[in-house]
Amino acid sequence: MVTHRSGAPVTIRRVSGDSTRVSPALGLSRPWSRVAAIFVSISVIGAAAQGAWRRANDPLRPACWIGLREAAERALPAEVAFVTEFDLPAPMPHPVLEAEGDRDWEVVLDGRVVVKGSGTGPRRLDLPVPLEAGSHLLAAVASHPAGIASIRLRLHDASGKGKSVVTGRGWGADDDASGIRDRGRKGARYRAMVWGRPPLSSWSASSVTRSLRRNGGSSIDVESSRIPSRAEEQ
Repeated sequence: MVTHRSGAPVTIRRVSGDSTRVSPALGLSRPWSRVAAIFVSISVIGAAAQGAWRRANDPLRPACWIGLREAAERALPAEVAFVTEFDLPAPMPHPVLEAEGDRDWEVVLDGRVVVKGSGTGPRRLDLPVPLEAGSHLLAAVASHPAGIASIRLRLHDASGKGKSVVTGRGWGADDDASGIRDRGRKGARYRAMVWGRPPLSSWSASSVTRSLRRNGGSSIDVESSRIPSRAEEQ
């Protein structure tokens, strides 16, 4: 036992020949560290479980959110059209279309508007007639007051068999929707940008901001850019 110059006793414990001052705070920090570690572990496990549940129950899986960088960066009211062409090797007897967009949106199949929507949450539509084998054109138009016009959709057969068409890489886009309405895939001057993958089920400006900062502007694809015309390529 020794005394501090203030007169208060100080206990010195010798461990392996070294003198170590005993701190009451040291003993208190360890239980709190264990509690914090347990809390973090529970949070991580809970988030992973929630993500797995949402993926398993996502009716649009594996459709991705798509948008247009040029429109989102301006953050002004915008109407963006998206388009893809696909071939069915066999008829689709019971076609089902599921889609959700931000904010107002509509889906056009082979030149005919089949469904419209507004706000968050997916919508399902059982198409009244089968789709014949051969080439088809699928387009969507989304409008947003701040340029974040986005949509994701899935077209498939109710049986779960055959070909499925989803939004993702390879879709064309244009902030002049009239070009796609009039000319289809040829009217798309840009490549659509993939904002994010499922299980993202709703949209927000913060999600787009994060996507714009990642990998030059896209989470899994090159940033949207203008598609050169055939004359320019030649």
